Amino acid sequence: MRITKDEWSIRLIGNDPTIDGYEEWDHKICDLSRDFAFQLAEKGIDVIIDEGFWEKELREEMRRRTGRIGAKAVMYYVETPIETIRERVVGRNDNLTKDSFKISREMFENYLKYWQPPSEDEDYVLASEVK
Repeated sequence: MRITKDEWSIRLIGNDPTIDGYEEWDHKICDLSRDFAFQLAEKGIDVIIDEGFWEKELREEMRRRTGRIGAKAVMYYVETPIETIRERVVGRNDNLTKDSFKISREMFENYLKYWQPPSEDEDYVLASEVK
C-alpha cells in the first residue's frame, strides 16, 4: 500500500501551498497519513510512505517508530542533482495537473534549506542499485 500525503493534501486543501493555514493543515495531514500507514504496517501490510523525508532526524524517527511496531524500515534514496530537480519542478509548473503542487522557484529555493541527503551512517538503498 502506498501512502502519499501530497495526494491527501491536494484532495483536502487544494494544490496551492501559499494559502493561509496551509502549513498547519499540511502537518496535520502528514501526521494522519503516517498514523494510517503505521496502522496498516501493524496489521502486517507492506506500506510505502511516499514522502520526502528531507531531514535526517525525521528519517531516524520513522525508523524508530517502525522498529517499535516490530516492522523493518527500508529507505530508498533516488539520488538526483539539485539542478535536475529544480528544472523538473519549474517545468512541471508549466503543465500543472490537478494532482500537483505549484511550487515557484523561490519556494523551491526556500525548501532546499531543509534538504539533508542521507549520510553514510544511515541505512538506505540507492534506488539506482535496485534490481
